[in-house]
Amino acid sequence: MKHKIAGCVREIVPAVIREMGLRAAAYKNVISLGIGEPDFHTPGEICRSALADALAGATHYTPSRGDPELVDGLLRYIKTSRGIELEPQQLTVTHGGMGALIASLRAILDPGDAVIVPEPHFPSYKAQICFAGGEVVYVPTVFEDHFVLRAENVARAIRSNTKALIVNSPNNPTGSIIPGSALDELARLAVEKDLLVISDEVYDRLSFEVPHESIYTRSGMTERTIVVNSFSKSFAMTGWRIGYCYGPAWLIEEVVKVATYFTSCPSNVGQRAALAALRADPEPFEAMAVEFKRRCDLAYNRLSAMPGVTVHPTGGSFYIFPNVSKLTDDTEAFALDLLDKEQVVVIPGGAFGPSGKDCVRLSCTVDEARLNEAMDRMDRYIRAHPKKD
Repeated sequence: MKHKIAGCVREIVPAVIREMGLRAAAYKNVISLGIGEPDFHTPGEICRSALADALAGATHYTPSRGDPELVDGLLRYIKTSRGIELEPQQLTVTHGGMGALIASLRAILDPGDAVIVPEPHFPSYKAQICFAGGEVVYVPTVFEDHFVLRAENVARAIRSNTKALIVNSPNNPTGSIIPGSALDELARLAVEKDLLVISDEVYDRLSFEVPHESIYTRSGMTERTIVVNSFSKSFAMTGWRIGYCYGPAWLIEEVVKVATYFTSCPSNVGQRAALAALRADPEPFEAMAVEFKRRCDLAYNRLSAMPGVTVHPTGGSFYIFPNVSKLTDDTEAFALDLLDKEQVVVIPGGAFGPSGKDCVRLSCTVDEARLNEAMDRMDRYIRAHPKKD
């Protein structure tokens, strides 16, 4: 018996990414700059603390909102690091940052509601909006403007059924930062048009040149913004699957209901590891951020010297998003040929939306020696690659 599979399911992983994964598996010396995951391990003291808690009995369900100690620890952490004071009912722990995103969209959207999504964007946004019965409305950004989301472009995309806006800074895939002035304008528009905002801030601790800023702190935004965050990227804890979100109590209560029926509660052991991370010496995490910046700077300098490549420095995250339109009109073919010829994995920018079609995404999540080797291979490939007429 054949059954129809929803289009949003088919589009979660673009076909070219699946194809690259299959091809890469056939090579022995591949350098992958594709996956968005820190290459650092979770510090040993955090692992040992979580193991000790598990041996002491932290192997049972927790409240759906999260381990009370972790909730309290997050409230203190957010106040200390961001200057934001929250009540416990304004925050919930989730099964990864993805769990926070899914629960927020399901709590917000009724069937047919539209969500404005700036692109290039994290591909899962589209799928999760689709799963929630919503409609995606794209707002393009441009390379020349460092892919910054502008309020005037959002305003042109608003329709009668628009309910929410997604904001992501630092951005995946571009590494761009939305400046404070642009956040001010976006906040004013959200208030004027009565939009809810989901602010994806999972790379907040990886903002390199300027302190992280959140739209949540703007006038009128605390009652209409959900901030999604995670321990995955900034704490090198992807496999522990612990995220969280905070916002107005009336909306977080609905998010908790959705999460309860989706996942019951996050992993108890994972939550204990997250609590240990909040209590740990921050130096390893700060050093990791410094290393990511060093790698992104290395990639920027190397890419800038490659003929036909145009690139901006990374503002935050561990991604860099060079424009290769002077070399090719087809970045999918470019990425696949680079893999076949030089065994380097990069992701074609069109996988993140039409605004990225002239670019490729590199994740600087390999050590400096491997990253330099990858740059050597890319440089060799580009110098031998036929240029556009």
